[in-house]
Amino acid sequence: MNISQYLVSELDDTVSRLRTQILGLVPRERQLERLPGANSVTWIVYHVARHAALALSVATGTPGIHDSRLDVFGPVATRGGNGLQEVQQPFTDSLDPAEVEAYALRVFADVRTYLLSLTQGELDALPDVEAALDSAGIEHDTFDWLYRLWADQPVAFLVRWPLIGHLTHHVGELTGMRNQMGLSPFR
Repeated sequence: MNISQYLVSELDDTVSRLRTQILGLVPRERQLERLPGANSVTWIVYHVARHAALALSVATGTPGIHDSRLDVFGPVATRGGNGLQEVQQPFTDSLDPAEVEAYALRVFADVRTYLLSLTQGELDALPDVEAALDSAGIEHDTFDWLYRLWADQPVAFLVRWPLIGHLTHHVGELTGMRNQMGLSPFR
């Protein structure tokens, strides 16, 4: 198995768990519900999709290109780095869980396509992260942590964390939330 096949297998497994074990079990009308101290399912799915889309644009050298799939959410949800925050934002209540799910699944399909074509040499490339994030309209003052986290990192880091690992992490979080909502299929 080559690295590309391995990465795609990891992504496929995680997206499948998101679809079947979270989105398939938490009713849409409960996906905006927040448990004490937690974000909603809708926010988390939007958040990981926004991170993955941004990381994909940095890795492929296409930041700043308008993603028309975001038009459905309106400017308050898509301006600059909105959606990248770990903490749920006030505009979340305006998001439609079905539209967020559709957007996220399209982003993860794009990530899958990218991973299928990825070569070892591309993993070692060092994108100009600061220029890419600037081009994407990510505000330095609000998202300085993201500039620092991604700075001087090879494409392999973007693959390992925002494209795959970040999603895996949040699917684990969502599994715990689903269980706390009383929706575990194992009870």
